[in-house]
Amino acid sequence: QSQCTDFLAMAGSGFRDFSRIAASDPTIWRDILMANSDEMEQQLRHFGIALESLRSALRNNSPVQLENLIQSASALRSSWPQS
Repeated sequence: QSQCTDFLAMAGSGFRDFSRIAASDPTIWRDILMANSDEMEQQLRHFGIALESLRSALRNNSPVQLENLIQSASALRSSWPQS
């Protein structure tokens, strides 16, 4: 518990917005996730691959690999339609 509190103390203000789903009614999110379980499974696989790429860049002490991952994420985000 104290380690979690320590990490939250270091989090910036954007983390509160980013984590707002955690403050929502869990039954609503349970139902949403269950209704979309196939897509969730697919996205979790993609997320796992992305995390492993990040882990690999850090483990290999590879600033070039890390920068490439960050640039790819930035380019993807820039391509999202703006509302």
